[in-house]
Amino acid sequence: MNEEPKKQFIEEIIDKIFEMDRISFYLILIVILGFILRVISAINLAVGGDDAHFVTHAINFYSSGRLITYDQSAGLWFAFTSIIYEIFGITQLASRLAALIFGSFSIIVIYLLSREFFDEKVGLIAAFLLAIAPFHIKNTVAEMDVMTMFFVLIAMFLFVRALKADKLGYFIMSGIFLGLAVYTKVYPLLFIPSLLIFFVYWNKKENKIIFSKKNVKRIIIFLFTIFIFTIPALTHNYLLYKDKGFLDLQFSRTFGIGKDKSAQYYSWDHQFNAKNDWLGLIFGNPEHSASEKPSIISAFEFIMRGDPLAFFFGLAGLLFIFIYKKDKKDYFVFFLASIIFVLPFLASIMLLPKHYIFLELLLLPCAAFALNGFNDRVTRFMKRSSLKIIIIILFLFSLIYLGTTPQLSLGAHHFYGKGHIAQIMDLKKEIPDNALIVVDSRIYRGRINWPFQGKSYLEASDFVKLLQEKDKLPGKDIGLDIYFFECVKDDCGWGTVKDQPEFNQSMESIVSFFKNGGSLVKKISEPYEEKPYYPFFYGEREDIINVYKAKIPLKDSILLITKQPKNWFLYDIGYEPKEKQFDYYNTTGIDVLIDKTAHFVVFLSLIFAFLSPLYVIYPLFRK
Repeated sequence: MNEEPKKQFIEEIIDKIFEMDRISFYLILIVILGFILRVISAINLAVGGDDAHFVTHAINFYSSGRLITYDQSAGLWFAFTSIIYEIFGITQLASRLAALIFGSFSIIVIYLLSREFFDEKVGLIAAFLLAIAPFHIKNTVAEMDVMTMFFVLIAMFLFVRALKADKLGYFIMSGIFLGLAVYTKVYPLLFIPSLLIFFVYWNKKENKIIFSKKNVKRIIIFLFTIFIFTIPALTHNYLLYKDKGFLDLQFSRTFGIGKDKSAQYYSWDHQFNAKNDWLGLIFGNPEHSASEKPSIISAFEFIMRGDPLAFFFGLAGLLFIFIYKKDKKDYFVFFLASIIFVLPFLASIMLLPKHYIFLELLLLPCAAFALNGFNDRVTRFMKRSSLKIIIIILFLFSLIYLGTTPQLSLGAHHFYGKGHIAQIMDLKKEIPDNALIVVDSRIYRGRINWPFQGKSYLEASDFVKLLQEKDKLPGKDIGLDIYFFECVKDDCGWGTVKDQPEFNQSMESIVSFFKNGGSLVKKISEPYEEKPYYPFFYGEREDIINVYKAKIPLKDSILLITKQPKNWFLYDIGYEPKEKQFDYYNTTGIDVLIDKTAHFVVFLSLIFAFLSPLYVIYPLFRK
């Protein structure tokens, strides 16, 4: 770009900033605050079980021509994250960029949605509450739900806009974003009947003919638009069944087609035979929820504990609207319609906190409405606004709450202290590429495969086998630098080592070998899971990993052995060679065209996903 055009471009940007109204300016500051908190979260939060599961399945996902993964019946998060890996490398922050980006821009969308039902002030308060929401912040991990709900929120906002503006274009855009949500995670399908219920309510309220020709046409177009983004999952399962006689995990569980054949791959997964426990939803079932509480109560408790501000102020707002503010009942109806299908379905089959982000988000407009009402009452009594004081108090509460015992926030993740996996990945950068990494087998395999990507690494148990057969290995002897990562706690993620004394002792023998024959180069610690942690003034850390370095004469071919594909949850990491993956299918004839169409939809979905943050920013810069 030449100097003069560049100067003009910068001046235009500056002019746009100064032309912004005060609300937009405050909103941008709120988004920046939310982004900073989520960056800290993405850098520090420990790697959980599902986190470790998904990060490796994203490696080379798009380049290998994948449509979905076996357990998700969806693939947009994996495709998006695989592109991020290509750009920024395989790092912890890169694996969480989807949650970081879409979580931050969800702040703008919650403002837009709240403004549709209330006003700009309530929208701004809702945006602030989401920016500092502990539960949402602590879900800035390598999982799909934050990204999913970003698309759902946009779809909801556009659907409401479509009803108010009576424009087909909004229905189409709403369908596009809900389709993106469905291709990211399957459960947003349950928001479709919710929106249709609100469609009926709105038309009845406006005294319009519900099933007029125009309305029917628009709903059909809306549904067809969503359907387009289900093509990758439908195509994968159709072609897989045609070629090999079975479906992916979710389709097998739901429809039972080819289940006998798919059992060899999925029977170990608890989802394979999972059924909705509708009685447990109301009466409780310890087998389902590890508690005698009704599972619907447990679902609400996730938000009550994870984000008490959203929960209690949200319920207060709903109650206030129901009793006093009949003119605001539109959101009351919208809230009930939005949760009536998805909440009982998820609570009856899977009680995982991350799946209930939708509940936190939908409560936030009500919470903002309640806080705004409270401020109005205080203003009338005190003759001055107390909103700034309320905001400061809420912000301080959030900062303190983020450091409390992780179990209270539903996850063994500390916001203020960097987890040991992130520290391992930092240390990995200092290890030469021609060195061998040996990892204590008492470390959960997901915590091995993920942080050591790009390096030559082996589990300790596999390393011992190679040592026993080293004379049979080809190549020449070299003095090989070996870095050994010891699990100090004797169990780093498995939870079963205490029941395997012989296995534990075998690992201790390897630890003694490296202790005596090498040198300790690094101690890695992290905050105790069961205790609060605030850096510099409160909180203890526990040693998790010791790193030893030793030089051992070995055949140089051992490094080639470490480069062989490693299998992780049914797939070779990186899906190479792709033809050998268990759910690879061959296509001929018309099926080739069907497959290419599905891949085009994946490409289209990625384009929409990368452009979607710009789509929600655009209204802020319009005059």
